[in-house]
Amino acid sequence: MAYGALSNLGSVFNTRKLVKQSGLLFALIPSLFGQTSPCDLNGDGTVNVADVQIAVNEALGLSPCTMNLDGTGTCDVADVQRVIAAALGGTCVVTSAASSTITLPVEVMGPNGTTTPVSFSIPAASSSLLGGTQTLSLQVHGLKYETEASVQVNNSSWIPINSSTVTLQGLAGAYGGIGGGYHTLSMTMSLPAGTVVTGNNTVTFKFNATDGATSGYRVLAVNVIGSDGSSQLVPSSAFVWDNPNNWQPPLNDASDIATGQTLYTTATLTVPLTSGGTSTIKAHCADCHTQNGRDLKYFNYSNNSIVVRSQFHGLTAQQGNQIASFIRSLSYPNPGRPWNPPYQPGPGLDSLPVSAWSAGAGLGAVLSSDLAMLPYVAPTMTAADFSANGNFNARETPIAIQLPDWNGWLPRIHPIDAWGTAFTQDATYNDYLSLRANLVPNSATTYSQQSGNIASWTTDRYDFQSARTPAQSDSSWSNPTTGTQLYSIGQWQTVKMWEINQDFGLEDMAQSVFGPQSDTRAWFTNTPFFTAPSIMKMPPGAAGILNGSIASFYDISYVWYYLQMILDDSEKTQQCGSSPLDWGYFDASSTNLSENDSPSQSMIYFGMLTKGLQISQNGVGPEHGCSGGWNWRNSTPEGLVQRENTFFWNGVPSATRATLINSYVTSWFAVISSFTPQQFYAGGWTTASEPVTPGFAAANFASNMAFIIPHLKYWGLNSALAQAIEQWAATMWPSNGYNWAQTTTATCSTDSQGYAHCSTDN
Repeated sequence: MAYGALSNLGSVFNTRKLVKQSGLLFALIPSLFGQTSPCDLNGDGTVNVADVQIAVNEALGLSPCTMNLDGTGTCDVADVQRVIAAALGGTCVVTSAASSTITLPVEVMGPNGTTTPVSFSIPAASSSLLGGTQTLSLQVHGLKYETEASVQVNNSSWIPINSSTVTLQGLAGAYGGIGGGYHTLSMTMSLPAGTVVTGNNTVTFKFNATDGATSGYRVLAVNVIGSDGSSQLVPSSAFVWDNPNNWQPPLNDASDIATGQTLYTTATLTVPLTSGGTSTIKAHCADCHTQNGRDLKYFNYSNNSIVVRSQFHGLTAQQGNQIASFIRSLSYPNPGRPWNPPYQPGPGLDSLPVSAWSAGAGLGAVLSSDLAMLPYVAPTMTAADFSANGNFNARETPIAIQLPDWNGWLPRIHPIDAWGTAFTQDATYNDYLSLRANLVPNSATTYSQQSGNIASWTTDRYDFQSARTPAQSDSSWSNPTTGTQLYSIGQWQTVKMWEINQDFGLEDMAQSVFGPQSDTRAWFTNTPFFTAPSIMKMPPGAAGILNGSIASFYDISYVWYYLQMILDDSEKTQQCGSSPLDWGYFDASSTNLSENDSPSQSMIYFGMLTKGLQISQNGVGPEHGCSGGWNWRNSTPEGLVQRENTFFWNGVPSATRATLINSYVTSWFAVISSFTPQQFYAGGWTTASEPVTPGFAAANFASNMAFIIPHLKYWGLNSALAQAIEQWAATMWPSNGYNWAQTTTATCSTDSQGYAHCSTDN
């Protein structure tokens, strides 16, 4: 007998000895599972010492092998240990035997060191594609840090999944890489020659260790790429997606479901400490998630993930099963998945029921490049694409950026654990309670009545947070807790705003608060905008914001701005250019994003710019000033030619750039020139003598126009249109002493960095 077999046999004998010594303990254990538990080996409805004895006998060969809980096809010490764990109150863990079908997603979740294997077969016909270096292709959701995961292929050494071992696909690397803005990553990994063979293979994934907040990840796709660099050697027939509609409560007893609901709302939770041990927290499941568990049902968090997360927070497996049973019993719609970003835009979303809007269009709607947006943003490449009277539908126009997944919405530190009674006694928390008390489900009347209180809620939260935000130069930003706590309060409010919109059916009642000019679907809030770390006055690269990189910071700030535009672009009730979405910040965020990555941002910027022009068309002219008047800042083409925005034109052909500039400027100028100078003067936007600060477009209205005319012309604006804008500007500012004629005759050139400079900039 081999040494390993003797060692295992010795373990079985030791286990048997332990069972005999602990007979009284097992006898006192109550029934934890119904008759369907695989660990109930004698079928008497309980998992106890009798089952452990049967397991030991089967492992010793004294009884026929029937249990096979670890998927090895034999009865051994691993099976015995699983029965013991179940008898002591844990979950009866069963590992399925190797199968030719891989059920996706593969959940790699649990305590440190948890492993999950998947097996597949490579057809013999593919043997010629297995020579030389081999490549493993993966798509992983929830990979948040470099030391989180490892993979083993057949008998290879464990290979860490990190930036040095994988090549990220698509744009994920530009937005922070692992732990950055993309929460689902596609990647390839080179394997040593001969690692994968024809016939049966096994890939085993490991969750290495928690960072104090993470309990695992999901593998959404796995394959082997042939030596030709493109062939996927595992046939598509080997994969099947798990169907949440087939899931059942782990425990069907009504009392277990009721207990699960109580645990969800009141159970005392803990979090693991990096130094070892745990710390008790004040928040309950319902505080960070929705009050009623709707989000876990809506986004289809599996029973396993709920149980694992419950244990992560100090509950038992039994309690986790009770919570999972409560979630499964809920009757809410469930079109989402944990990896599909909420509200990710894509064609056809508006044709689905409003209850499906939050589920988004899925990861498949995320474009491979910004330029891929061109057919959606400018299908005809004419001014008609940018009509001020059109409707750029941000809900249905796909973009080349992943929005945050639901985990990216959830706060990592609840405000009550950060600030205690200072939070629960503040208006921020009490506004939330008041809204829940006063809104009535599907009531447009109460929605309209409470709209002012909804607006106050964001203001109160921002004030609470601002009072606790250190100066950007403060050394505390190097401590992840600082950024995590402050970011979490924005996440908390956004989650609770989602909760309120869902529980009270508000998403399709936008016209009751905005008026008939509104789209039928919208939120009434600027909460997403104020969730952006940049709006919170955090320094770029603050620790605790994703992986702490500059690229991640600008990405997450930008996507919250974009979510604001998707959820509430003001519905033509924009106030003074800053509420609910500050278009100046949106513009600056586009600049920051383009300067800190390599992909272009031009098409998504055109979408934003077009929407800024369209929301201003509310029938209220500039003479009304900040009270909803037409605001030139919302739609100025400055961003198209601002020096720093040179990067977001990367990869865009110069002819395409010129055509788009001419198309947009034609539409924009038709609107701005329809107003008289006196209307702009009356609204306080400018004066006839407003001075020009050369080269400083943000200084004022006149400076903006003086800057953009020569720059637009340099980048392709036709001379006739440039001349028309110059003549219009001369009538708008007749007495500021500026020589407007020079804007169309200026000489311009680009420097070594690609920035354009015109003679009028000096």
